[in-house]
Amino acid sequence: MSGLHGWAQESEHPGARVSLLVTADDDLVGRVLANHYRDDLESAGIGDGRHAFTLSFDDSLLMLSPRVIRVRRESDGADVPGSPKTITPPLIFDASVMRTLSEALGKYRSDDEIERKIDFFVEETVKLMQGLADRDSGRARRRRDEDYLRCWRWRLTSGEAEADMHRPRSGRRALVIDDTTPKRTRDAGSTAIISHMQSLQRLGFEVAFAAAAEFRIGGVPADTGHLDELGIFSFRPPYYGSIEDAMIRQAGEFDLIYLHRLSNASRYCEMARGYFPRARVLYSVADLHFLRLARQAEAEDSPELMQLSKVTQRRELLAMAAADAVLTHSRFEAELMRQTIRKDRIHVVPWHRPARPATIDFSDRQGVAFVGYYGHQPNLDAARWLIDEIMPLVRKGNPSIECLLVGPDTPKDLERLCGDGCVAVGLVDDLAAMFGRVRLSVAPLAYGAGLKGKVLDSLAAGTPCVCTAIAAEGFDLPAPLRAYVADDASGLAAAILRLHEDREENDLCSRVGLDFVAERFSEAEVDRAMQRAVTG
Repeated sequence: MSGLHGWAQESEHPGARVSLLVTADDDLVGRVLANHYRDDLESAGIGDGRHAFTLSFDDSLLMLSPRVIRVRRESDGADVPGSPKTITPPLIFDASVMRTLSEALGKYRSDDEIERKIDFFVEETVKLMQGLADRDSGRARRRRDEDYLRCWRWRLTSGEAEADMHRPRSGRRALVIDDTTPKRTRDAGSTAIISHMQSLQRLGFEVAFAAAAEFRIGGVPADTGHLDELGIFSFRPPYYGSIEDAMIRQAGEFDLIYLHRLSNASRYCEMARGYFPRARVLYSVADLHFLRLARQAEAEDSPELMQLSKVTQRRELLAMAAADAVLTHSRFEAELMRQTIRKDRIHVVPWHRPARPATIDFSDRQGVAFVGYYGHQPNLDAARWLIDEIMPLVRKGNPSIECLLVGPDTPKDLERLCGDGCVAVGLVDDLAAMFGRVRLSVAPLAYGAGLKGKVLDSLAAGTPCVCTAIAAEGFDLPAPLRAYVADDASGLAAAILRLHEDREENDLCSRVGLDFVAERFSEAEVDRAMQRAVTG
């Protein structure tokens, strides 16, 4: 046991005994009354000499890191002379300690000793991980505050003390769960969930994020530096072993649970109810999976896919029924869901997309672009249709027009299909710069669901977009932009040729698109919609 020794006397009341609070950093170590006798104090004329104190505490308090020790008068919280003082521990958890510990754990004489060492290591690891969770949630700070309140309770009225002891933690916390860590440059889903997390921050939430797939066996934790920069905390291995592990360690510490995609809503909704009974649960559909599958089944004449679509629809309806609110980006899908789910539980929440028009003059731009993540089947199907049927018609009208296929995970067979008039560019770092090179974009999606990020990104760059009705679905596009929606190869090719050659029409669509994005996809609009979803 270590000890703390000293003395204290109040100058205004020299005969009174002083009550002291002792802390190490912000941890309350103990409370002591300075009433012990020391003859040296009496010889020095310090009262009757009964002003000394001794406080013993566990050596583990100072074992591994320096601590700031403070001794304060309980009456007013003022430090006594000589306080605070930094105490350097005899043992610091440095490389030599880690080496010694590693050697000690690595040597054993029997199976029983192996088991004892494993039990010890696991027990200490669990303590450290829970300590980390308590720090992350703010629970540790609140416990320290409660300790202070207990020590000061007689200075308050009974009502004040009771209110203080049960005061809820300050600030609201939101837990967001998706499959993988989002990256703005990867797909529209990443852009959307980052925008929604930032909206929750603006609404006063402290946001934490967890990627379910990155906890699974073989999963590789992603770089979360970009989330750290946004002030978004990430639960990740090895500090947390799974989504459930994070929930267990953070039990009761979240006010809002945001589940992105069907996979997470169906897996974690009921779990969240158990660990956070007071939290509001949001299910963000991203897009209606059953609708995308049904359209793909129809396009490919696949009874198997149609059956999968029906099973998926039942799963989605169950997930919607379990949540407090359902979020969608698409006005079309919102109306579709309101046919089976209570209308007031469905919320259309867009994502923020700032309008950043290209500065390069129309005359200095050339060609058309198709943007997509090629790990997504509707984009692959659209790219093949574009290469096989649409661009040959465009090139027949104007042989100089090229189409750039932009986006990550371009498969080799698609690159081989690219020939006359089509170029596989792959992932680009600056999508805005790419839009600045071309006169328009094209989104020839035959099936799919949800709001299409490729259309929104194009309009936000001031680049008109020729698209199918599926690609335009859910936007409620203004009339000048609806004129360039077509569902057959010849109609799409004709629209591309007109927007590519007619500067006046291109400029009109550019201005209308920019105004549309500024009105419908601003931070203020996202926050208004998110506030309605959060409050119900």
